Amino acid sequence: MSDALAVAAVTETLRATLQAAARRAAPDAMVTTRHPGAPDLAVADEDDGGDDGAGGRTPTLNVFLYRTSVDTAWRNTDPPGTRPGETRHPALPLVLHYLFTAYAPRGADSTLPERLLGAAMSALHDQPVLRAEALRAAADFSDLHRQPEAVRLTPAVMPADEMWRLWTALGHGYRLSVAYEARVVLLDSSAPGRTPLPVLSRGSAGLGPQAAPTPSDPWPVLRSVLPAVAPPGAEVVLSGSGLGPGEATVRLTHPLLGGPVVLPARSDGSAAVHVTLDGELAAGRWSAVVVLSSPEGGDRTTAPLALHIAPRLTGALPLTVTRAAKGATVLSVECAPAVQPGQRAELLVADLPVPAEPFTRATRKLRFRLAGGLPGRYPLRLRVDGVDSPLADARAERFDADAAVVIT
Repeated sequence: MSDALAVAAVTETLRATLQAAARRAAPDAMVTTRHPGAPDLAVADEDDGGDDGAGGRTPTLNVFLYRTSVDTAWRNTDPPGTRPGETRHPALPLVLHYLFTAYAPRGADSTLPERLLGAAMSALHDQPVLRAEALRAAADFSDLHRQPEAVRLTPAVMPADEMWRLWTALGHGYRLSVAYEARVVLLDSSAPGRTPLPVLSRGSAGLGPQAAPTPSDPWPVLRSVLPAVAPPGAEVVLSGSGLGPGEATVRLTHPLLGGPVVLPARSDGSAAVHVTLDGELAAGRWSAVVVLSSPEGGDRTTAPLALHIAPRLTGALPLTVTRAAKGATVLSVECAPAVQPGQRAELLVADLPVPAEPFTRATRKLRFRLAGGLPGRYPLRLRVDGVDSPLADARAERFDADAAVVIT
């Protein structure tokens, strides 16, 4: 997601993106982000009869953010990683409306504005998405490059009368210009959400709903992964049908970290495959498939099922901190495995999610700033890409007393 500086980040990235395109049309061209009525962009005096761009000396392409609106499709969408039963304020989804205007120096070729606008439109046609690398390079003051949804630039359909009203509102006569939309910029809500504690058991035996298996299929079919949430190094059982013939391996892929990670597995018949997870697998949501290799060299692969790798709080627990007299209380926690750049990490203090401070490399140490924490003892969970560290002891149906923070 993005912070409140994301709007300025889009404008700065647009300036950097269009600068190279403008200089292909005119080697000395510059891209500005001024109000169209700024003195150095004003139209020349009528008795002069020429155009005055950037002080009358430099060909200029001006990028002006004239309006913002809210994308209704994203307005009530839960933030990524929100799980059933949790309440979080949706992100503010903004659509940014830009006006590109070209100015030529006095006495320059009258087609220079057309060349500048043509170069800008061609550049955005070839690269309509503001990529994470470009956002990071042009606007490192914002974390917009971490937003999972891409920011796309599209030409805006603006009738002639609407364009005329816009220039009238700007206080100037019409100049050759084109409108674009940047969609969508998601601004994180600063309002705290709530993450209820996990359920210890469901039903009289804690098993929840059960279903009868279907008849065995000739092609391998994967129906369940147990446990669905496992720590690195744990043994996982992948159950289904048709899993017997052939040498079994399990392949794991991650939406951010890629893969596949190939792990050897063993079959206990046609109904299940056992695999031991690598101890250094990153926490988060993985996809698991079983691959059965025949001696003749052919492979049969199941459809993927989700496998959640849980992070684990390490270090001295319970965590003890002193409440800050002013500002936020800083909580420093150690975890395993290491959290990778680009992963979203949160510390759940009771039912309050606290985002991690930014980090740029794989780390086992995370810092969190808890605003307004009152003295007391609170259950503690680490969430990485939507997967929580264990808090409940399922066998005893109770919470782990050490997985807590004590604020004094």
